[in-house]
Amino acid sequence: MDRHLVEQLLTCSVCLDRYIRPRLLPCQHTFCQEPCLSGLVDQVGWQVKCPECRMVHRIPSEGVAGFPSNRTILGFLEIPMGQVSVQTDGGSLNCGWCGLEKELALCHHCQEPLCHPCQRLHMERLRLDLRSLVSQLRRSLPKLADALGTLEQKCGSLKENGEAVRAEISRSVERYVAELKGREQALIVEAESLVQGAHRALQRKQEDLEVGMATISSHCDCVDSSLADNGSLPSTELWQLLKQSEELIDQVRQLEKPEQERPKVLSFVPSATLYSNVVNFGSVSWATKDSTPSQLISSSLYRGQGVQRSYPSITSTPNAIGMYTPPSISNSSTLLPRTATNTLTSRTQAGQRPNTLGSTDSQTLVIELLDIGNYLLGFRLTGHSLLLHYQEKGCMKCKIGSKGSDLGHFTWPRGVAVTPEGHLVVADSSNHRVQIFDRGGRFLRSFGSYGSSEGEFDCLAGVAVSHQGWIITADRYNHRLQVFDSVGRFIRAFGREGACNGNLSYPWGVAIDGMGFIYVCDKDNHRLQLFTLDGHFVCKFGQRGTGDGQLDQPHYVAIGPRNQVVVSDSGNHRVQIFDKSGRFVTKFGCEGTALGQFKYPRGVALDHEGNILVGDSGNNRLQLFRPDGTFLQAFGSWGSGDGQVKGLEGVAFCAGDIIVSDRENHRIQRF
Repeated sequence: MDRHLVEQLLTCSVCLDRYIRPRLLPCQHTFCQEPCLSGLVDQVGWQVKCPECRMVHRIPSEGVAGFPSNRTILGFLEIPMGQVSVQTDGGSLNCGWCGLEKELALCHHCQEPLCHPCQRLHMERLRLDLRSLVSQLRRSLPKLADALGTLEQKCGSLKENGEAVRAEISRSVERYVAELKGREQALIVEAESLVQGAHRALQRKQEDLEVGMATISSHCDCVDSSLADNGSLPSTELWQLLKQSEELIDQVRQLEKPEQERPKVLSFVPSATLYSNVVNFGSVSWATKDSTPSQLISSSLYRGQGVQRSYPSITSTPNAIGMYTPPSISNSSTLLPRTATNTLTSRTQAGQRPNTLGSTDSQTLVIELLDIGNYLLGFRLTGHSLLLHYQEKGCMKCKIGSKGSDLGHFTWPRGVAVTPEGHLVVADSSNHRVQIFDRGGRFLRSFGSYGSSEGEFDCLAGVAVSHQGWIITADRYNHRLQVFDSVGRFIRAFGREGACNGNLSYPWGVAIDGMGFIYVCDKDNHRLQLFTLDGHFVCKFGQRGTGDGQLDQPHYVAIGPRNQVVVSDSGNHRVQIFDKSGRFVTKFGCEGTALGQFKYPRGVALDHEGNILVGDSGNNRLQLFRPDGTFLQAFGSWGSGDGQVKGLEGVAFCAGDIIVSDRENHRIQRF
């Protein structure tokens, strides 16, 4: 090992000297206990801010000495530097071929010390090998020329094939747009009918009131006229008028009472499942001549569900010149295709090595259509099938980004969320921006920059998306929330630093429920606050402590399908569940490394059945639980390889997949 690299490993980034009693912070960064960590302690708040990642940690009761020692660094410190190997020259050597001790020179080919006679023989052998290799290369030139001609033919065929597929995509989209237009007219007629019915009912009430007012006015005139006769009115008639007046008074009181029935507002609720699966309208992929539609769909869409069904699909059939043209699709009102993903999946992605020299397997593009009653409704496995699906998790499907400030790259990504269209929204914290990717991981857009003005961020953390696609962000160091529309246009900002109602201190995770109420983890105030989408304070719950309903630096929050509010109580190493009014319901987890235990849990998410996903940050793993907190599955380990994580942050569900913000690896992983 290089001595210089060892010295770099053993150097503290604060004092720039060798570690003295190295202590490991929860964010996995190491510093000297004295004087580095001790000098960084905030004596008032009894906390320390990491100089590497600016994360704030609570000081243990025994002081900075209570942080764990970095045993890896301690092991290196115990090794004398004299034992670290360094390559040096010196000492006599023997020839690697003849074994005699002579004047030697290092061979650049085999890296062995050879004497001059042996080196000449060795070079002659290399010349013979080189001539043989050149001869083989010359013999391969005709084959390469043939392969070049074949590729030119395939280019022409591919162009024709692509034009046919594009035309079929356009026809499919036009047909289903026409069907949606028809549905639009039906909904408009239905809304008009409801409005007319309600209008007729209001008119009847209006007519009844007008008749009542006329009756009262006439009665009052009659009484005034009768009383003006100076006592000549018979007592019976006077008594009759009195009774009539009392009856009319009772009627007026009934009319003046406020209506017990709550006022109704006509509203339109679009199908969220339709919006979330528009990006799945059809798919474009490669198929060989002997592939059948049922094979393509059953193998690619229902893998792992224990179901195989046959669905219509557009495949290619050979024509007279050997090309493939897609046939027309039969009209069916029960089918709605998926949107083309613009991804051409080749055999190379399936793990097969491509053959570029005269491949005989002709391929063509395939468009798949899905049953609207099944896949278009989104990922809807339930019960035992859903639990089996989760137990197969752990293998990374794809990853997005790496460290950097270019578009599509991240620096300390934190919160993640999924839009109704299935796009991925990422809080790119230290780049002070939000980035949006499509379901395949391709960059779409970003917005935001460093600052404190409208639309600017200072190390944002959590992110959430409403049903209409609005994006809510926790602007951490600006101590506020900001709301944007679906394309990133600023709408409003609210909140400022403080501990009063509506004030925030380092807000972290955010979530929004179906009614449009925003829940935010007010981390350093150790509470959750509830706001309307307009930014008005509604209520708060939680305070610092370890009891039921008490919190210690809550980081992330998620809303379940039954309006349960799930919070990662990070400082208490547990997850707590509240109802939508903030009343404590239950909790699970404690500090530890066993299954079902946590160390500084961060991101939380719930699926459509209420199963809970937790980013167990300190243990570098993800854990899945049933709605009652029963442990189900765990996967992940510390590292930078595929499927490994370093410092988890936000998590999310997306159509049966699990989205993870891998903070210290500066990437997003999908499982």
